[in-house]
Amino acid sequence: MLVSSIKQHGNSLVELMISMALGLASITAMASLVGHGIALNSSLLAKSRLDEEINAVVAVVSHDLKRAGFYALTSDIVKTPITSSNPFDDSLSVSSYLGELANSCINFAYDRNKNGVFDSSTSNENYGFRLRDYAVEIRLDGAACNQSGWHDLTDPKIVQVTALKFTIEKNTVQQVKQTRVNIALQARLKKHPDISRSINTSILIENYE
Repeated sequence: MLVSSIKQHGNSLVELMISMALGLASITAMASLVGHGIALNSSLLAKSRLDEEINAVVAVVSHDLKRAGFYALTSDIVKTPITSSNPFDDSLSVSSYLGELANSCINFAYDRNKNGVFDSSTSNENYGFRLRDYAVEIRLDGAACNQSGWHDLTDPKIVQVTALKFTIEKNTVQQVKQTRVNIALQARLKKHPDISRSINTSILIENYE
């Protein structure tokens, strides 16, 4: 009995090489796409972190600045304007630390403990913010802009504040004197200096003058 032989045909070397090339190209394209996605996600996270950092700083500065000039015994001034006065008036001023940008430090005061007295010893009621060495610092114990004794509000190892400027504006609206403080801040990530953000805002100081 004769058994017919069955011929089996496999892939040629050329076909195998083409398949391998196509597979390698697909893997390379996929790896590139995944790498781009990871890089994009990392960049978005970095930008988001920077946005959150500067927004938080401006929120803290703005919230405290709104208290400038607050005096717990304002009713006494209304009743006896000739003999009574607000000791926290004229406490708002701008300056800068030596070597830093002009108007990058602001000082002010308010009646934090509501006792009607401008305390400057144990419970110092002098406050402020300044730019120094790429960090926003908060004033402690009434230290002047050029003195030590300030505390970092931001971490320059993560976020570098490259510019900070305070501008005081005074005007009259319907015979009412108003004081505004304009804040301009610019910052960047230390590890990604090409990623930077700037923010500008204006604060109405309702208790001042």
